Amino acid sequence: MKNRDIGYIILFGMIIGGCIWAFIYAEIITKNFKKRLLYESLNKKEATMQNLLITETKDGEKNWELFAEKGYYDSENHVAILNDIVGNFYKDGEVTASFESAKGSYNEIKKQIILYEKILIVYKDGSNVSANNIIWSGRGTDVIAEGKVRLELPSGIVVKGSKAILNGDFSNLKIKGRTKTEIYDKGKIKI
Repeated sequence: MKNRDIGYIILFGMIIGGCIWAFIYAEIITKNFKKRLLYESLNKKEATMQNLLITETKDGEKNWELFAEKGYYDSENHVAILNDIVGNFYKDGEVTASFESAKGSYNEIKKQIILYEKILIVYKDGSNVSANNIIWSGRGTDVIAEGKVRLELPSGIVVKGSKAILNGDFSNLKIKGRTKTEIYDKGKIKI
């Protein structure tokens, strides 16, 4: 054999040996990665649902309920992402306020409802609040409404502002920041 043929055989052997070594080393490197991915995927529970009902009760009394046309639940973050939502807030077994929103979320750990698109809350006295974003963190905590807040009272008063704070039982409201108040009488603005 010629030196040239021996050189090709050695070069070919080195390439084959390098490929085998690369496959073995890649297996060693990704072994723990594959186990971690498998473990995480087995322990992570996700579900996409239609016609979803979430209710919170305390001491046998219903605090609130919401119904969503579609929902996605991520068990790792304990959050449900909801679409086309309607719901009710209760006090002493009666509905105190009803709400609707195109999108929202519910955090199972914080017991927090966040509504963030096309929101309207209507109270049993006929007043209503709309905003870009509303956060409710449970009975006894304030409800925070932000972004183009609009409060309409049955008496014909409309108050607009950038932020509002409603108390937990929806009986008191504070508008913060710059506000604009309009007073109507039978469809006409009073000046």
